[in-house]
Amino acid sequence: MIFHRTRTARNTVASLVVHDLDREVAFPAVGFVASVPGTEAPLVPLELPATLTGQARDRVARRQLRDAYGGSDSGIDARPASLGDAADRWRAMLVVDRQARRDWAHKVASAGPLCQAILPDYLTLPASRDLWVIDVSGQVIRARLGLDDGFTAEPDLALALLQGALTKVPPRAVLRHGPLSPDLDAWLAAQSLAVCLDPAGLSVHGVTPPERFAHGELSLDLGRDPDAERAAMRRTLRGLSLPIAMGLTGCLGWVTAALLEVTELRTQALTYRQNSERILREVVIPTGPILDIRAQVSQVIDRARSASTETETEARPLDVLRRAGEVLQAHETTITRISYQPGAGLVIDLQIADFAALDALVAALRTVGTEPHLAQSVTRDGGGVEAVLAMAVRQKGRNQ
Repeated sequence: MIFHRTRTARNTVASLVVHDLDREVAFPAVGFVASVPGTEAPLVPLELPATLTGQARDRVARRQLRDAYGGSDSGIDARPASLGDAADRWRAMLVVDRQARRDWAHKVASAGPLCQAILPDYLTLPASRDLWVIDVSGQVIRARLGLDDGFTAEPDLALALLQGALTKVPPRAVLRHGPLSPDLDAWLAAQSLAVCLDPAGLSVHGVTPPERFAHGELSLDLGRDPDAERAAMRRTLRGLSLPIAMGLTGCLGWVTAALLEVTELRTQALTYRQNSERILREVVIPTGPILDIRAQVSQVIDRARSASTETETEARPLDVLRRAGEVLQAHETTITRISYQPGAGLVIDLQIADFAALDALVAALRTVGTEPHLAQSVTRDGGGVEAVLAMAVRQKGRNQ
């Protein structure tokens, strides 16, 4: 029998009661989380590339589990441990014996929707970033290491697991619950870890108070049967197959009609282009390929407009030299080179007494209608200044 549990709002999860399913006591009359031994439902760490997401990440993780369990995963139930801030980059799977999971689900069946989830006991501990929560209960130690890791183990194994976690990411503080444990407390003291017995003291170490069931723990509900959910989904999809097929048939008819209309429009567009090319051949472009009608017609019009100014454009360097010649003669300059560069205009390399004389020369050249641009100026070794001027003629109209 499968009960569909109601969703629990985030602001009420902290009020859920934790019920130890191994204890023969009545279920609470309010919403609760059933706790089962964490030794029977461990988090198995995996080596997964950070770039893998979704089903690809799940497939690689299950392949690693099969390798770890001797090539077979029959009899076990595994689900991604999507905990903490990076739930899509989960690094472990919650593994449990399939029959044990069914027995737990059968036990809580009579509680109905009051049972919000079945979780291993270490996931019922509160959690916070950069914080270890360690609880001693009976002959086992339960630990919650940050947001996405935890375990339940006997003291010897627990100390080994804590030592391994410490070498990876040490916590800022440890919140210690439960009675004294000489070995555990001595180990914590030897590591110089900040141990707090009350959450109020965590702020001194920059750690926020831990919260219970606020980091995705309820999504790992062991009362859910993934196989049964997948079977129900398959039955639902089979029931939808006929409506989907009818919808696809209607969609195919619409696509066919749209393709016919597109074909007709393409034929009409081809006719228009052929007529346009015939007119261009007769009037504008008698020879050569016609690739882009708009661009080629614009080029023909531009060439016609600029034809009357070609002579003036070709004579521009001489015009610049004529206007600048008198100014250059009036200043004590030595011309070492004159050249013409498209885009830059007339380029004159010269030598002059100093930078003040160079500034005066540039100002005088502007008065005769040229646009001098000082491209380079350096001090000569023997005294004076070497400069490179690029000059063009100001044009206020076509015939200037």
